Amino acid sequence: MSLIEQLNSILNELQGVWTETALMLGAIVTLLVGLIKRLDKLVIVVYLLSIVVSIALNYNNTLSGSILSGSLALSSLSSSFGFIFLIIGGLLPLFGRAKQHRTEFFFFILAMLVGSLFIMKANNLLIIYLAIELVSFCSYILTNFTFKEKSFEAGIKYLLFGAICSATMLFGLGMIYGATGTIQIRGWNEVLFSGLFAQVGFVLFLVGIFFKISLAPAHLWVPATYQEAPADAAAFMSIVPKLAALVLLQRLFNTEIFSDDHWVLRLVFALGMLTIIAGTLGAFKQRNARRMIGFGAIAHSGFLLPFALLQTTTSSDAFWYYSLIYGIMNFAAFFMLDRYEKTGIYEVADYNKSHKETWIGVVFSLILVSLVGLPPLAGFTAKFFLFSTLWESGLMMYLVVALLATVGSLFFYFRIPKSIFLSAPVDDRSINFNFSTKILATLFCIVLLLLFFVPQMVMEAQQLLNNVHE
Repeated sequence: MSLIEQLNSILNELQGVWTETALMLGAIVTLLVGLIKRLDKLVIVVYLLSIVVSIALNYNNTLSGSILSGSLALSSLSSSFGFIFLIIGGLLPLFGRAKQHRTEFFFFILAMLVGSLFIMKANNLLIIYLAIELVSFCSYILTNFTFKEKSFEAGIKYLLFGAICSATMLFGLGMIYGATGTIQIRGWNEVLFSGLFAQVGFVLFLVGIFFKISLAPAHLWVPATYQEAPADAAAFMSIVPKLAALVLLQRLFNTEIFSDDHWVLRLVFALGMLTIIAGTLGAFKQRNARRMIGFGAIAHSGFLLPFALLQTTTSSDAFWYYSLIYGIMNFAAFFMLDRYEKTGIYEVADYNKSHKETWIGVVFSLILVSLVGLPPLAGFTAKFFLFSTLWESGLMMYLVVALLATVGSLFFYFRIPKSIFLSAPVDDRSINFNFSTKILATLFCIVLLLLFFVPQMVMEAQQLLNNVHE
């Protein structure tokens, strides 16, 4: 192949990273616009324009397979999840971020989107490591964006825990390279990982991925971080990096380097069950509402894990459906928490002060019902897909743990509705919500109701996206 042909091939393959390129350029322009006082009001416009352009480029990207000498792997799955990430990013301005440090906030969000998209597409262990580090460092900084002492403390704890996981991951990467002689995932096979040295290296490498998924025991950073970080940052961190890491995990185990009864796979499933138990039990004793939702998000990491590990007739569709619904539910929950916090309500017991805001209380309660997994909300369908996948795969122990945790979640998620409607009311006339909050909360609830009654809309959307990339 001549030099000109090589150059043309590279230029053709670069369309596979147009989405990330648009986000990077958007981040730079956002930062530059924010530095000019007369233009700082345009920061959100530039940010949203970057998101819209990226969505269009992601949709129009028809490449699939390995590109750039096998360093990246494009698939319909990574493209579909890319839409979830970009839409979540586009909804963040709904939180109404204050003017202070708004430019830097949206700059770091765009950088996290870039990192998350590369996590899903990376086919090289070094690129995976760098992408995870990009997301992690942005997360450490965003945790401090309330500029309070407790948020700085949470940020430092997050950083120290992340550094340990990062070092472990890098050590595992070195072990994998030493045992296999390659850092390209596409070159993996069962023979390369037949030795214990390579298998242990793989497990150590997974620690960094578990850190982003918040899988036990790499979940300890979650409660303090979600409690002290700004609500919009916490909402984003609870969805985008987690789902990106799960998509990556699915691709790693799709290489079929381990049999179904291999100790590595059994270990990961055991950690998934431990995560569900830790998240559920940890939520029971929480008084702070945001911290309680954070433990619930940990449990959902355990619920999502089987979709990334199992290859059944329904796992792919179920993974997409659960991820989308989880994103909507968690975003809506953090949005409602933020609105209550703006009225001075942080603790679960204090929600009785808002008993006069009946409509908002009902809507928030329905969102929590969906997080539990009860009808008639989309969370029920998501849990049904989970249980069906586990039953089809014969993972009875995992199924029992998931069922018991779902029942247990009733007792902590319903503490907020109980406080609003059943506890002794406290007459606080300062608690009121504006019309826009009521409209947005209602829309979130309508979406969750609609996707319960018409779940095929989610599947048709996925099919539409898949057809573009076939």
